[in-house]
Amino acid sequence: MQNFDFENSIGFIINRTGKVLIHAFDQELRKEVGITFSQWKVIITLVNNDDSLTQKEIADKLGLEGPTLIPIIDKLEKDGFVIRKVDNNDRRNNRIYLTGKTKNDLDLIINCGFKIKKILMKDIPEENMAITKRTLENMWHNIQDEFDLCTPVNDKQKRNLLSEDISGCNNS
Repeated sequence: MQNFDFENSIGFIINRTGKVLIHAFDQELRKEVGITFSQWKVIITLVNNDDSLTQKEIADKLGLEGPTLIPIIDKLEKDGFVIRKVDNNDRRNNRIYLTGKTKNDLDLIINCGFKIKKILMKDIPEENMAITKRTLENMWHNIQDEFDLCTPVNDKQKRNLLSEDISGCNNS
């Protein structure tokens, strides 16, 4: 019978690091801004997309199902970070907009990320991080390609794919 030292496997180490990173970031966001990591992802997605997207666009960009996203947006709206408005182009959809409160808190929100990054990067030379990032990106691409996983359109564009037909995925 083969033994497998999972605690020293790259997958375990990546997963363990990712979980503790998200947990620490979530705690910092809750303490400083009063939002969760999941709410932060929605806010940053909106910031990076001209402050307005439909709920479906947000869900697609975050790789979430609509029913998972709705309570996150509900809480953000209740706390005054976003507002919902009927989409002028398609009244069946709601567009989500950042509020002035969120825009005022944006530096604080971003600084939470910088604080966690500083802790994470302590005593790690920048050249090591560059190698680590390239390696992790390559690993991500290898898994995506091998298992023919569909990725959001932005990831495909980032990878300089010419069309959705190349990977066989339909993200419309």
